[in-house]
Amino acid sequence: MSAVEASASGADGAVAAPRPMRCPDPQHATCAPLAVFASGEVDFRMCPLCRLLFRARFPSPQELEAIYGTAYAANSIEAGVTNQESGDYATDVYSGYIRRRLLQPGARVLDFGAASGELVSRLRGAGVQVDGFEFAEAARGYAYARRGISLLDRVTDIPHAAYDLVTLIEVIEHLTDLWGTLGQLRAALKPGGSLFITTPNRLSWRARLEGGRWREARKKFHLFLFERRSLEHHLRCNGFAVQEYIRFAPVLQAGLPSWVVARGTQAVGLGGTLCCIATRR
Repeated sequence: MSAVEASASGADGAVAAPRPMRCPDPQHATCAPLAVFASGEVDFRMCPLCRLLFRARFPSPQELEAIYGTAYAANSIEAGVTNQESGDYATDVYSGYIRRRLLQPGARVLDFGAASGELVSRLRGAGVQVDGFEFAEAARGYAYARRGISLLDRVTDIPHAAYDLVTLIEVIEHLTDLWGTLGQLRAALKPGGSLFITTPNRLSWRARLEGGRWREARKKFHLFLFERRSLEHHLRCNGFAVQEYIRFAPVLQAGLPSWVVARGTQAVGLGGTLCCIATRR
């Protein structure tokens, strides 16, 4: 849903410095990563063991701050052209899906990567107890000024064992500290609590067709690209069990043609979005 660049490594919420990249799994760090794309985003590498794709060099904190500061200008948010948020229709779809499928009465939710607070606002309007976390200062400022919502901005401020559900909607691919952040979110969940994750599917039909020119690969703030195998591996290594892969994920564009295309590609496992529910072990 949002572009959030988060690090769980600093007590003051500071972003970790860029580093030479290998697979985040320390057991895989000695394996030489493989080149992936012959054209387009040729800086992606793949771990040969878990098949996670990651950039050979992550953008610096300053580069990411500039990217998100530009994206979350107030006029861009209001025009729906941030290239970060999902838009009104998709937010309505996700709000309804979360309330119908994922919540019990009285459940408490954290939207991690809340962007300008649109989903938080919709869920609160429906009576859900929900907090939001967002790294980007411009997005937090908009949420407070225009929506009256204060979003958390430091992972150390996220309470422990407080949430029944944490949502990561189009967020996990942005994280500079993948394992550190997953560990923080596990700590934030109550025992048996769940993560709801969506992320671009690197084995979708469009990704297979376009390779390094796939639109999700071209987004410089996308630091990781997942398939089911890699997503499940890194969740499992950080104390989560995948409860369900949702093959027929919510359709995020209005109209019958979009619904037909989405459901057809999802039916054969080539949909554009990986969508899963993982529980804290």
